[in-house]
Amino acid sequence: MLSRDTTVHIGAVLSGLFVLVLADYLAIGLETGPGSVAVFLLFYGLVLGGAHLVLAIRGEDGLIPVEARWRYVAVLVVVLGAGATIQYAGESTIGPTDLELRTVGLAVIALAVVAYLVNESVAGYRASRPR
Repeated sequence: MLSRDTTVHIGAVLSGLFVLVLADYLAIGLETGPGSVAVFLLFYGLVLGGAHLVLAIRGEDGLIPVEARWRYVAVLVVVLGAGATIQYAGESTIGPTDLELRTVGLAVIALAVVAYLVNESVAGYRASRPR
């Protein structure tokens, strides 16, 4: 018998695949351009975070605590959003400096991933301690 987590994950992956098939059917350019970035964001958002978002909204923890699901979804949004920003405006500079938006975006992604790992480590440690 499939667990609730597995059922929702299968639904999220099938939804992501449906997005790809629909994009191909509608002839949205999957090679380059704004359409490809939107399809990329939607596909990876559904496949990587769709099930966690659904289960977090419903408050079902199953194998993973609801708070951990929300943290994962938040980091995924930051990473995908920063990636899209880098794709669209990576060559742009910030203000009068020579600092490219690509550099700032990569720093934001790295900081988000490190903060997520530290936060999950602390939460795991606290959950393992006897009360």
